Amino acid sequence: MELIKPLSIPAKGTKLSPEQAMRLAISEAYKGATRVSPNPLVGAVVLDADGGFISCGHHEFYGGPHAEVNALKDLSPEILKGAHVFVTLEPCAHEGKTPSCAKMMAKLPLKKVTFGLIDPNPLVAGQGADILKNAGIEAEVFSSKNSDEDQEIKTLLEEVCEAFLWNFRKKKVFVVLKMASSIDGQVALKSGESQWITGPQSREYVHYLRACYDAIVVGKGTIDFDNPSLNIRHPEIKKNNKVVVIDGEGELLYRFDELKLSEVHAPENIFWCVAEEAKERVDKTLSKLKKAPQIVYVKTNVGGDLDLEALLAQLYTKGLRSVMVEGGAMTASSFISSGLVNRLYMFQAPIIMGSGGARSWTETVRISEMKNKIHIKNPRYLTFGNDFMITGTLS
Repeated sequence: MELIKPLSIPAKGTKLSPEQAMRLAISEAYKGATRVSPNPLVGAVVLDADGGFISCGHHEFYGGPHAEVNALKDLSPEILKGAHVFVTLEPCAHEGKTPSCAKMMAKLPLKKVTFGLIDPNPLVAGQGADILKNAGIEAEVFSSKNSDEDQEIKTLLEEVCEAFLWNFRKKKVFVVLKMASSIDGQVALKSGESQWITGPQSREYVHYLRACYDAIVVGKGTIDFDNPSLNIRHPEIKKNNKVVVIDGEGELLYRFDELKLSEVHAPENIFWCVAEEAKERVDKTLSKLKKAPQIVYVKTNVGGDLDLEALLAQLYTKGLRSVMVEGGAMTASSFISSGLVNRLYMFQAPIIMGSGGARSWTETVRISEMKNKIHIKNPRYLTFGNDFMITGTLS
């Protein structure tokens, strides 16, 4: 989830340029990555009248104080006189689980507030800036005189709250695909065996990623072969996640009571997606279970498979705003082919599995002309032990 290298907090009084201040605010925002959904990640930095660093803060958890509040708390009016606040997203104008940040800031002796993005929420969009301006505080969207740096920082600002922006702009679930493969692109043997391709450092980071998104999505093959827990096992994160299982015919539902899923997740946190045509059979199965997951009935496409776009629309109505697809080759290929993946996390281990006895994560993706190849935009590269990871948005 952290798409930039975390920045160190500077000593008080350290002079920061506007670009440095906004980059620090972005770095701060990522600190809330596992706890703020469905809210956006937001960071804030406060500079004194001379451009010296005073403080910074981030939105720490859903329902908790926003970044601006955390950055400005305990600072006296004397310290804040003429101060310049940088925040990654326009200060909120409405009263929700917390008071309006714009109204709070309007009462302070600030000179200027620079925000990275206009909030797409219609309850805010432009209104936060108006509240500040009406209080005599300058309020403007960030821009840099250096065109290259301006574009880079604006890309970083979009990325830091990409799921939130997608939700409001499209009213759709933000979809992340996580894959682990050999260097030749294989994700499992044809027998289904896939443990383990990548090393322990990569797998620990995946548990961090699980905590960054609302739910994990897998296909029935993963459940059948691996019987996974699909929970978050990270030394620094205590959080219960949700799971989505794609099982068009409801074939594995009869085993629900025996699955590790049912042992570690509350039934209401498991969404079992089946075809509308399978309702009668599924109802009979449910009557025999001791406990049951939430059943999500989904229409099928012309090929008889679940319509993934319709599936995501159903999940959106149930409150899910972001999902991480962790299924096997078929599930991954289906999401890629459907054009539904927003961000890819591709982990590769320095091993070769060969195509003869293994499966590729793009086995159903068909591209007949190079002009139709799928691009990974704004790629970032990280290493975990001996493994290599690339992440970027798909187009």
